[in-house]
Amino acid sequence: MKLRIYQSDKGDCLLVSGDTGGRILVDGGMRKAFQDHVRADLGKMAKKKEALDLVCVSHIDQDHISGVLELLDSVMAWRVFEYRKKQGANVKAPTFPKMPAIKEIWHNAFSDVLMDNAGPVERLLAQSSLVLGLSSSLELQTLALAHHELAYSVAEAIQVSQRVSASQLKIPLNARFDGKLIMSRSPAKREARIGKMNVFVIGPLPAEIERVRDEWNAWLRKNQDRIRKLKKEAEAEARSIGNSADRIADLLAARVDELGNRDAVTAPNLASVMLLLEEGNTKVLLTGDGHWQDILKGLEHHRKFDAKGRLHVDVLKVQHHGSEHNHNAEMAERVTADNYVFCGNGKHDNPDTRIVKLICESHRKIRPRDKFTLWFNCAPDLAPSGKPRAYMKKVKQEVDDQIAAAGGKIKAKYLDKSFFDLRI
Repeated sequence: MKLRIYQSDKGDCLLVSGDTGGRILVDGGMRKAFQDHVRADLGKMAKKKEALDLVCVSHIDQDHISGVLELLDSVMAWRVFEYRKKQGANVKAPTFPKMPAIKEIWHNAFSDVLMDNAGPVERLLAQSSLVLGLSSSLELQTLALAHHELAYSVAEAIQVSQRVSASQLKIPLNARFDGKLIMSRSPAKREARIGKMNVFVIGPLPAEIERVRDEWNAWLRKNQDRIRKLKKEAEAEARSIGNSADRIADLLAARVDELGNRDAVTAPNLASVMLLLEEGNTKVLLTGDGHWQDILKGLEHHRKFDAKGRLHVDVLKVQHHGSEHNHNAEMAERVTADNYVFCGNGKHDNPDTRIVKLICESHRKIRPRDKFTLWFNCAPDLAPSGKPRAYMKKVKQEVDDQIAAAGGKIKAKYLDKSFFDLRI
């Protein structure tokens, strides 16, 4: 099996290829990164008549879905060109290469997760982004950006669903799940076989989908009228003093406190599609932006732990860019790997240096004879200038310290081109 790790800005974009056929693209990173680092490589696949057997959108956050939308837009552009040319129109071909055929897509749309309340949540995110952006508080402006990105990615998720529909690209959507939400259902079973890769959906579990839905619905019932009132007041007052948005700080802080480290302000993270791929004895665990509790529950659901309650895999894509909110000591001790993949370029202080340290020290304690490798999809010198670049250098320093402490049992690789390959 081979894992191709692309530069994807602050997001994820991974291509898994089986030894005996089968290709799975998991997420697409940010749109510009897809254009610069992924599209040309997929174009080479198309020239060789190779297809993507599956495109999996782990969840709708922009840094995972916008590159997938760019892929679909690229396919659409070539379809339109070829149709118009066939009709005799004098048209120019797109300036980018054709994309490979896509056999199926797995994608849980935001509206499917939240059902009737998806619309109110979408409007709420957009409104709170507007109001928070007026604040003089750097903390609230940062929160405004997060809400804006989520609101934008909701729109992109709708566009993905439209692009693959029967009226446009006609790509089967969640066909193996009868067009319904992708979940790890009972009884535990393999959801797909692609080439000779067995694909297990370890998350989300139905209980987590219901939990996300219930938490949002309860919060909407409790706070929607208050937010509407505060929004109107803030917009009116902001015209004269420019900082009245600070008045909703307590309300939004309470939203975070209600849900703790599960960070459900970005609810789609908790609904991440997470996969375990197995080909022979090779195991690759792809975790999206999932939470450690859900990862362990999903692995338990599929009975993947040994008698000691542990699992060792060839590759672990560390969840949520190595964020401190999504990983902990129990996860680090129970799930170890020969290769740990971190997708992040220093934005939002990801990957978190504490998680890098935790993983290295836990692995050395649990499996002291092992050698293992840390893979980072952005070299420090290629990170965005300013704080992200400085942070990635801080990450490298932590890694260097861990390598020194391990006496040569840890290696690290940093991506300094469009992609590199991890061969398993």
